Amino acid sequence: MYEAFISGYRLADVSHGKPYYVYCIEVLESKTGTRHFIERRYSEFSALHRTLKKDNSEIAPFPPKRVRNSQPKVLEQRRAALELYIQKMLRLLATKQQVLNFLGIENQEARASYQRMHNAGSMHHHPDTLGHHPVITYHCDPYVQADSTSDLPDVVTNGVLLGIYKS
Repeated sequence: MYEAFISGYRLADVSHGKPYYVYCIEVLESKTGTRHFIERRYSEFSALHRTLKKDNSEIAPFPPKRVRNSQPKVLEQRRAALELYIQKMLRLLATKQQVLNFLGIENQEARASYQRMHNAGSMHHHPDTLGHHPVITYHCDPYVQADSTSDLPDVVTNGVLLGIYKS
């Protein structure tokens, strides 16, 4: 299950064109505890709404576009309305995957079911994770050994070593 919150908004500075506001979205995957942080413009939410409206009859109402959209009161009202909208769309089974795609979050359940179907037909299993690889080692720890070419003492390293070994 996914929980979405829009914690705020900020003015995005761009090198070309006019600056615009982005909404800061936090999505929590309750099964894994993973948090995703995403930023999206109002126009991107609007495009998502048009797509969802085309494909589904049951969708939540979308916050309207306003003339003075850069005033704090308008931005805060829009933030709250977009948060409700995204929460409702994540709860609907018909729109959940499209919303996750919009947020750039890969649905782990869909991926696992795809892998089960894919692996059922083949004899070979190719894991997504890397196998065991040897670790590169050093003869001495390069972060603990002070630079011998310098005349100055390495007070940070000496302090840390004193704190660890002399306590």
